[in-house]
Amino acid sequence: MTDKVELAVIGWRRDYVLDNLGGDFTLHWVESAEDLAGALGPAAERVRGVLTAPMVGLSAGMMDALPKLEIAALYGVGLERADLGCARDRGIVVTTTPVLYEDVADLAVLLAMDVSRRVAEGDRWVRAKHWPSGHFGAGRRFSGKRAGILGMGRIGRMLATRLAAFDMEIGYYDPKPAPDVSYRQFATGLDLAAGSDFLFLCAAGGAGQGHIVEAEMLTALGPHGVFINVARGWLVDEKSLVDAVTSGRIGGAGLDVFENEPEVPAALLAADNVVLAPHVGSNTLETRHDMDECMIENIRSWFGEHKAITPVTYE
Repeated sequence: MTDKVELAVIGWRRDYVLDNLGGDFTLHWVESAEDLAGALGPAAERVRGVLTAPMVGLSAGMMDALPKLEIAALYGVGLERADLGCARDRGIVVTTTPVLYEDVADLAVLLAMDVSRRVAEGDRWVRAKHWPSGHFGAGRRFSGKRAGILGMGRIGRMLATRLAAFDMEIGYYDPKPAPDVSYRQFATGLDLAAGSDFLFLCAAGGAGQGHIVEAEMLTALGPHGVFINVARGWLVDEKSLVDAVTSGRIGGAGLDVFENEPEVPAALLAADNVVLAPHVGSNTLETRHDMDECMIENIRSWFGEHKAITPVTYE
């Protein structure tokens, strides 16, 4: 009888994944990637695959702890915490679950509409029973405005398609030009912000690589402008963002991500012109199922046919 391939499962994974793989693989669950060798014990020497998440990543230390590692299946698409150079040098395949872009683009639109039309604020106002004795103030129109997209990748493209349905004038900034799109390209992110009513951050970027959105860009967006972040919290100077929304330098913000999740600055929690979400860009039943299936298929295909379904391409 052939010994089962052993896999490390780092952090929480849905029962669907564990049940699907548990019959054919030996699974070792660990709470975090800290002291991976210590947490796994002798199994660390035998683990050939790991199931992890972008916010955990795949560090050189993790690879050191798993000398027989062949594949790392990430539950998501972020690679900012994956040491791809080290993985390439060691011949380790890294896979992602590139089936979530539509939901993230949908949420960006929802956040922008919510801020401009004050939906969440109005919900709180009604529940507090202010309606019988008061008048709720007006929001601002969403359709027909100028939308700026920072990052014209897959999420940026899908977002642009959705915004076009609202008759928006769409522009973008990306250090890598996108010649396949017809939207106006701006020379800098600052120029884009100055020419936008809604500024959407959809760019990729790792922690410690610097901010894409800083005080000057938010000031350029202006007192009626709305900033939306569905990318990563650390790409924004959060202190400047707090100051911008609380001082009125921008009109509001819709945020799905934060610099030190799950911690959120108290000033943002108290601001009525800010709509907050707990990093749920891809969190729909349909997409979570598709992500589960993608992760499962990558593991099964690699150990069955020595071929991954959605491998990362090393540059």
